Amino acid sequence: MVERGERIHIIGIAGSGAAGTALLLQRAGALVDGCDSDPPSPYTPPLDAAGITYATGHDAAHLEGVSRVAISPAIRAVTDHPELAAARSRGLSIVTWQELLGELMSAPGRIGLGVSGTHGKSTTTALFGHLLIAAGLDPTVEVGAHIEPWGASVRAGAGAPFLVEADEFGDNFLNYHPAGAIITNVEMDHPDFFADASAVMDSFERFVRGMGSHPALNGRLLVITADDPGANELVKRLGDWDGRILRYGPGGEMMATAILRGRKGTAFTLFDHRFEMSLAGQHNVLNATAALIMARMLGADLDLLADGLRSFVGAGRRMELIADTATVTIYDDYGHHPTEVRAALSAARQMVGADRRLWAVFEPHMYSRTLLLMDAFSTAFTDANEVVIADIFASRDTPEAMASTSAEHLADAIERASGVPSIATGDVETTTEYVADHLGSGDAVLVMGAGKSYRIARGLAERLVGSAS
Repeated sequence: MVERGERIHIIGIAGSGAAGTALLLQRAGALVDGCDSDPPSPYTPPLDAAGITYATGHDAAHLEGVSRVAISPAIRAVTDHPELAAARSRGLSIVTWQELLGELMSAPGRIGLGVSGTHGKSTTTALFGHLLIAAGLDPTVEVGAHIEPWGASVRAGAGAPFLVEADEFGDNFLNYHPAGAIITNVEMDHPDFFADASAVMDSFERFVRGMGSHPALNGRLLVITADDPGANELVKRLGDWDGRILRYGPGGEMMATAILRGRKGTAFTLFDHRFEMSLAGQHNVLNATAALIMARMLGADLDLLADGLRSFVGAGRRMELIADTATVTIYDDYGHHPTEVRAALSAARQMVGADRRLWAVFEPHMYSRTLLLMDAFSTAFTDANEVVIADIFASRDTPEAMASTSAEHLADAIERASGVPSIATGDVETTTEYVADHLGSGDAVLVMGAGKSYRIARGLAERLVGSAS
């Protein structure tokens, strides 16, 4: 368990989860510092504000006086990492930042809560946290995205709820043992870690079976979507599980009704109460439904929840409005899986209307994912009028995986399967220039990807502002 005065050094501190956990560790009384290969990052300004120091590069000298070393799980695969090797040689305790976050969640007086699923985790976690704040429950929240009102990816609260975004990649969510969990969906992803869909299902089952309990939820509670094949399979596997299972959405015990969608957002009825939100898309109706159900189970007042949902502005890089000029609108989204791409484009079409030309600018994330899901990607862009594919972001891919497919192959597959004009344009800089040169008055752009695609959205916005002035 994290102790006050404990010295913790975080290798890879500039990442979203690691930086956020550093802030929560400091709040818990630990003495925290860290290092990263190439800081700063979008997640380091809150560290600067909190006085948490970090070094550029890795050096054994960083380990002097350290009690424990925390790392990102990906660092374990770096066989020649000098600082990690030095920590091992000194016999220092080495844990992942997820393990430390799990320790904080399990502290006395906390109600552990988690949001998991292949898609929608960040938005649902941020929304759930926002609702708990609006209801006066003062939660601690960790999200895998920057949340503008918090100025960070975490929010430290004094109340009992402790909410985390529980990511399945690398089995990372097995470090968390929440009493209440939301699972938005279960689908094959992360082929660089999971061998197949069955392995994904095994991991989610272990997560649920490892849940804790709390009297506030009468033990343990799983809120899981009813209209998802993977979720249905998971529920079948949990036949002998001793927790409560509540299904939501179409076919479930609780679902939103009287849904109205417009360019300003969405309205629906739940618990015989009318709710409004600025978010678009059916997937966000489901996300909001799950968050509202769990918040209600914790005793939150419906009127306060309605006020909270109405004031939620979204999470960073989740259908984030980057620019809205007299001629062009630009959104940025983290979507990098076919299901996410389809949902994001549907939401964008709801917001911009049927009469505007909608550009989908996509940076595929990992060659292995692109190859595995090529058929699904080929039909995911039908709500767009123009598709632009940037170079694939390799991330953790092996050289063999990188030789397996290309952005050109994906663009060809989309145009053949969907009939939407599609082109591969090169790196993010070249792609930015191409889109900027071909935009017309009244167009809307949705940029998607989990790598460097955010640079495209921001580069387009800069071009637009410059041309307007």
